[in-house]
Amino acid sequence: MIGRIALGAVVLAALGTAVPVQAKEIRLGFMTPLSGPLTFLGREQEMGMQLALEQLGNKLGGIPVKVFKQDGRMSAATANQAVTKLMEQNRIDILTGLLLSNQTIAITKPVADRGIFVISGVSGPKPLAGSKCHPNFFNISWQNEQPSEALGKWLTARKVDNVYAISQNYVAGRDHVAGVWHHYKGKRVGEIYVPRRHSDYSGEIARIRAAKPSAVFMFLPGRGGIAFLKQMGGAGLLGKIKVYGGSWVADEHSFKAVGDASIGAELSNPWWAQLDNPTNKAFVAAFRKKFGRNPVFYAAFMYDVINLLNAAVKQAGGIGDKDKLRAALRKADFKSVRGSFKFNSNHFPIQDYYIGKVVKKGGQLTHEVIGKASTGEKDRYYTQCKMAK
Repeated sequence: MIGRIALGAVVLAALGTAVPVQAKEIRLGFMTPLSGPLTFLGREQEMGMQLALEQLGNKLGGIPVKVFKQDGRMSAATANQAVTKLMEQNRIDILTGLLLSNQTIAITKPVADRGIFVISGVSGPKPLAGSKCHPNFFNISWQNEQPSEALGKWLTARKVDNVYAISQNYVAGRDHVAGVWHHYKGKRVGEIYVPRRHSDYSGEIARIRAAKPSAVFMFLPGRGGIAFLKQMGGAGLLGKIKVYGGSWVADEHSFKAVGDASIGAELSNPWWAQLDNPTNKAFVAAFRKKFGRNPVFYAAFMYDVINLLNAAVKQAGGIGDKDKLRAALRKADFKSVRGSFKFNSNHFPIQDYYIGKVVKKGGQLTHEVIGKASTGEKDRYYTQCKMAK
């Protein structure tokens, strides 16, 4: 009898109908910039991931996790090299991190086509939300244009009559400018694109001064944004021209460097450390205890990635049945630090967007949530996705 059962199992395996063997461990790949000018952002992602895994006893759905990290640096070529190592040498089951859109576009299809789930912690390029969507790709942050689309609604509702846009010249930057224009009903008085490493904004500020806008929308993450705000202040424009952007304009990474030049900026994001829900309060308290400051959204989104995976693996009974795991991921049945969260049919979030204002309290710069820009926001490319219903 035992021999017949064993023989039956062999036959079922040959026919491809055997019950999937569950892994004894989950091999999680993490690829993000861990060197170069964006190291601090990659490390912030790593901090959010690390905190969540520690709270879960380094397990997902009760299965031990082994994390493999690779430095994606800045280009598509270096990202391809990194994920090739993760797939070939480390034999990962799931890939996450993914800060840069150019890299996410380059690596998603070859990785996802191999049956590896790809979960972006930040980058959300529009092709992957639309015509290039993939059943094994999930994005937990946004489609790149969404924070700025929400901000465009906010600007219109606040009756800001004319806006000048300035951005770094790459995929995500152009997406954000397109996003703010999509819903903004006032006058567009101009837009400027600068190189990523641009630091002298005297020429751009002269053009902005001459245009006399009511407000400036800026997408200048990192040192560029710090330099721009300080130079705007030096030119005497910050009291005259209102600054708008995403939360990356001024946060715990840049408050010290940019100083009071950021006060009054109004910023769009689906998550703030100040959001009043139990999951977020616990996350922020734990992060502050471990790292000595408030988290930035890069950490918050990776914290959500890990808790999404934990819930999905538990619901699917492991990672052996990819269809079950995919279905569990789609349900997004976990407690998000954002509160309201679910996936659209293209595996991009449906979520609320809030406006945070930079204020000074007790001598310290911080954010104050002053309103909701949009509710249940869907990206505008999901109808182009072949998974859309």
